[in-house]
Amino acid sequence: MRKEVKNVLDITENEVHEFINNRPFEEIVSIFAEEKWNERPLEEDVVHHLTKLQGLRLATIRENRQSFKRSMKMCKACTDNGMTTPAVVVPARTVSDWGLTVTDASTGEVIQKEDLDKYYCIMEGHGRLGGWLLSAANANKHEDVPFDFIFVFRNYATPDEFGRAYVSTNADMTRTSSKDRLRIAGARSDNPQVKSYFDKIKNDRVISKASYFWSLGRELTKDEVSKFIYGEDDAPQFDTTLTEALTTCYNSFKIRFNAEGAEKIYRGVPAAQWCATQVNEAENKTQVAKQICEKVEKMDNDIYTAIITAKSNSKKHITRDQVIKNELDKMMSM
Repeated sequence: MRKEVKNVLDITENEVHEFINNRPFEEIVSIFAEEKWNERPLEEDVVHHLTKLQGLRLATIRENRQSFKRSMKMCKACTDNGMTTPAVVVPARTVSDWGLTVTDASTGEVIQKEDLDKYYCIMEGHGRLGGWLLSAANANKHEDVPFDFIFVFRNYATPDEFGRAYVSTNADMTRTSSKDRLRIAGARSDNPQVKSYFDKIKNDRVISKASYFWSLGRELTKDEVSKFIYGEDDAPQFDTTLTEALTTCYNSFKIRFNAEGAEKIYRGVPAAQWCATQVNEAENKTQVAKQICEKVEKMDNDIYTAIITAKSNSKKHITRDQVIKNELDKMMSM
C-alpha cells in the first residue's frame, strides 16, 4: 500500500537538481507511473493524470517564469490540498509555430523541430509542474509518491488562436509584470531593441526597469508590449540614433563600473534613467552620448566613490537615486 505524501518537504534545491540531473521528463514520470500511455492522442475536456501516462513526453515554454521559490510554493500547496485546478497542455508544435521556445520539462533542453510532434506542452500550469518535480524528488528521497498532477488537453485551431489564449491566461489574468509579458514578445519579435533589452537582463543581470532605459530610452506601456507580442503593425518604432547613443553610454558605464560591488551602478535604475534623460533631451544625441562616455572614462575618483557608496539621507530628504544623479550632474560640469 502506498504511503501518504508528506505535507512538509525535506529536501534541498541541490538535491532536487541532483535528482533531475539531465534526466528527461518521461524518465522521471516512469519512476512513479501507475499505468502506461497507450500513445493515442489525448482527448479534449478530459482530466488526465500524469502518472497514468507513462511514456508521455511533456514540455514547457522557456519564456515562462520559472523559479525554485515559486515551485516550492506550488509544491506545498498541491501536496497539502491536491491540484484544485488542472493544468492545460497543447501540442508542442502549436506552441513552437507561434514563436515560443519549447523545452523538455525537466532537462530544459530545447526540443528540435523534427521532434515537436512527439511532445505535448504545458500552456498553463508551469508553476504546478515545477512543484510536481520537487514533489517527485522529495518522494524519491523518502520512498513516497508525488502529488497527483492533473491536466486537460486543448487543441487550438491555429497558432495565433493559441497565442491569444496563452497571453490571456499567463499575463492578463495573473499579476504578471511587463517584463514577463515582454519576454513573450522577445521570443517572437525580430525587433533588435527588444532583443537588446533581454540580452542585458539575461547576460549582464541588469534590472528590468534599467534595461528599458538603456535599450529603449523609456518604459513601455502594457498596450505597447501587447502589440509586440501579437506582432501588430503599429508596434512602437524606436529612433536608432537614440538607441545607439544609449548603447554607447551603457557600454561606457559597464566598463567603468566593472569592479566587484560597482556593477550595481550599470545594472541599476538611477544611472540608466539619468542617461536616458540626457540623451532624450539632446538635439544631437550622438554627440551627447560621446560627451557622457568621455566624462565617465575620466571620472574623478571622489565622484566614483560617492556613486558606488550612495545612500539615502532621510535628514536631508534625499534618496539614493538623487545622490547618484547629482554626482553624475557634477561629473558633467567638470
